[in-house]
Amino acid sequence: MVFLGDHPRDSAPWQVLRRVQADEAHNCAVIGKLLDRAGVPHSHVTGDFFAKAFALQGKRERIEFLLRGLRWAVKRFDGALMRLPEEARAACASMRESHLRSIAACEAIAGKIPAP
Repeated sequence: MVFLGDHPRDSAPWQVLRRVQADEAHNCAVIGKLLDRAGVPHSHVTGDFFAKAFALQGKRERIEFLLRGLRWAVKRFDGALMRLPEEARAACASMRESHLRSIAACEAIAGKIPAP
């Protein structure tokens, strides 16, 4: 959501970032439900990624940072999928796919934003 204000509402970059945000909100809800079912306590506190993203300035820098985060998550999914119980594996595989879609969409818009 922090990055949406960098772009005119309903522009191509804004639409891409809005879809990424919606996917990430959905993924967080799925993770929360999986943790609840497993009896694992969790919080809604944001981590360092959010603070670092919020501190960045520049449209392209922010999208490139988002891309690094999405790629990092895909690597973690790849490393964890086979060790997870079936329900969690299916959910994480779906999240992995949403991250790959987000990566492709963000790469497309990042290439159109001039470097500083």
